[in-house]
Amino acid sequence: MIREATKADIPAIRVLMGSEPGFWKQATRPEVLEIDLDSAKDLAIVWEESGEILGFACAHDVGFRAYLSELIVSRTARGRGVGQRLVEHVEDRLRKRKCPVLFSDVWKEAEGFYRSLGWSAPDVILLRKRLLSEKGT
Repeated sequence: MIREATKADIPAIRVLMGSEPGFWKQATRPEVLEIDLDSAKDLAIVWEESGEILGFACAHDVGFRAYLSELIVSRTARGRGVGQRLVEHVEDRLRKRKCPVLFSDVWKEAEGFYRSLGWSAPDVILLRKRLLSEKGT
């Protein structure tokens, strides 16, 4: 079942993120999920079954576009459509707000999943500038 994420879900979301090698970086600020949920509002959602969080998606509506910042599904729930339904739920909410485009940076291994949902490469190049080292300094 999909529902909005709450701050009470943060420990379970953190465990879920930590279960995927490389997803949760040691340099991640401790309060990052609190910030994520506060800024996402109703675009932070979880997939819950029998009291266990098996998926998490978080997006941010900035008016002229939106950004899907997180999508993670438990290894035990993959291949069951959980990720697809989480993404479609976010897309539906944004569509109702008349948000014209949703962006996300995705792991290379997940590119096929996103393309199967109709996503394509944008007409821009994604660049980054590290403000802190991988170690957080």
